[in-house]
Amino acid sequence: MNCKYCCVTCGAEADELSHHYKEGVIKIIHCKECQNPVDPYIELDDLLVFIDFVLLKLRAHRHVLFNIDKIKYNHIIKLSCALILANAYIKWFHLKNDQYQSIINQDHHIFYALEYGFYSNLFESFLEYTIRFGLIFLIAFAQWRQNWTRDRSMLLFRALILSSIGQLFILPLLIWSPDHRDYYGLLMSFIFTILCHTQALNASRLFSSLMSFLSSTIAILLSKYLLSIVSQNSFL
Repeated sequence: MNCKYCCVTCGAEADELSHHYKEGVIKIIHCKECQNPVDPYIELDDLLVFIDFVLLKLRAHRHVLFNIDKIKYNHIIKLSCALILANAYIKWFHLKNDQYQSIINQDHHIFYALEYGFYSNLFESFLEYTIRFGLIFLIAFAQWRQNWTRDRSMLLFRALILSSIGQLFILPLLIWSPDHRDYYGLLMSFIFTILCHTQALNASRLFSSLMSFLSSTIAILLSKYLLSIVSQNSFL
């Protein structure tokens, strides 16, 4: 955890990605373990990196987690807020769509209830992410109990936030099919989020491949189940 960078091919630690010589000569460093370039993504455009990230390539996840200095933690906080707002909007949109006929009939009580419903869904969204991330943190802490550090906590939080972008892919579906719930799209987003969490946790070197998949699946399913129980209470 003390080394700054990571080889995207084998996951070995590295002190630098490239070496700068005089007269502007730059040489990409090769990994001491696998003899491959430590990170060939530093030569690629950000869009190509994002495509590989969405395609769940392990090398791209390692690059994003370890080798990008320009992603600061204030950006991670802003992205986490955007994810919570997007999830809340999706929940509220479906609620509004279900009650659309009541709004047409000028049932103002339903209308104001829906406006209140957005704040309720915002709390539900925050609670869902808190439960999901909290469960994964507990599993990671139990596994690394003797060697758990603040750096590992920040790395895990970074991995979970960046791998939650699948939630944003539902927003275009609301534009393309606003009149009904696209359960197929929701299912695809759900599966993609599990796989993205799995790949990110595996890339973080905090979990094995199997533990990454199991912890991601259990945390997401359990968070949705607990949220469904909480949502049945009258105050939500």
